[in-house]
Amino acid sequence: ITTDDQGRYQLRSILPKGYGCPPNGTTQRLLDQLGRHGQRPAHVHFFINADGHRKLTTQINIDGDDYLWDDFAFASREGLVPAIIRISAPEELAKKGVDQPFASIDFDFTLYADTPNAPAAEVGRTRVSA
Repeated sequence: ITTDDQGRYQLRSILPKGYGCPPNGTTQRLLDQLGRHGQRPAHVHFFINADGHRKLTTQINIDGDDYLWDDFAFASREGLVPAIIRISAPEELAKKGVDQPFASIDFDFTLYADTPNAPAAEVGRTRVSA
């Protein structure tokens, strides 16, 4: 990940695949009782902060995943599914210094100014153990 003084960023990553809860785990057993699957669509998490702004924890979801609109964590939103542009033209590959086709996503995050009366951005609760 690289950033600049104007808050622009660029990153390079492997395009992820979706995944599921461990099939014999406690989360899946609970979901089974609710009649729900335990699949998550492909996504990339982001934890973003800047001085004077509220911390943002979010994800973008990868368009085309079978579970995109059926995420057991209910984390897919219209605004979090950017278009994926497939790049394979030799001149475009050369601009990025690669020799294999790749996917490109353009996405802008918006940070809000920190204010004294806003709730804490970090959740500090103790987790329950089984």
